[in-house]
Amino acid sequence: MGGESNRKIFILQKRVIRVMAGVNSRTSCRQLFKELNILTLSSLYILEMTCFLKRYCQSLELNATVHKHNTRRKMDIHIKSHRTNLYENSVINMGSLIYNKLPNHLKEIDSFKDFKRKLKLFLLSHTFYSVEEFLSS
Repeated sequence: MGGESNRKIFILQKRVIRVMAGVNSRTSCRQLFKELNILTLSSLYILEMTCFLKRYCQSLELNATVHKHNTRRKMDIHIKSHRTNLYENSVINMGSLIYNKLPNHLKEIDSFKDFKRKLKLFLLSHTFYSVEEFLSS
C-alpha cells in the first residue's frame, strides 16, 4: 500500500486528528490516534486485508498442512513462490504476508467477530504509520 495519493490522504488524516485534538501542526499524532481510538490509514488497510482473508479465503493452506513436522510458524498461511509483480501485490499475497505477521494469539481466534474486534484493539494500541512498519515490527 504505497503511492503518492495514499501519502496525501494520510497527511490529511493527521491534520484532521490534530484539529480534533486541538493541538498545533507540529504535534506528533501517534498518541492522539490512540487517545481518540482512531485507526491510521495503514492500520485500516491491515484490518480490512486480514479480515477479508479470515472470512473468505478458508481454502488457503497453512504451514501446518504443508509441513509434516511441528513448527512455530504452523499457524501462518503458506506463501507460494511467484515470479510476477502482479501476484506479489495481489490481495492473496499481501494479505498472507500481513496475516503471517500477526501475533499467534490473534491467529488462533476462530470466531470472526472476536478476531476482528481483537485485531482492531491490537492495531489501535500500536498505531502503525505504514504497512512496511507493521511488516518490520
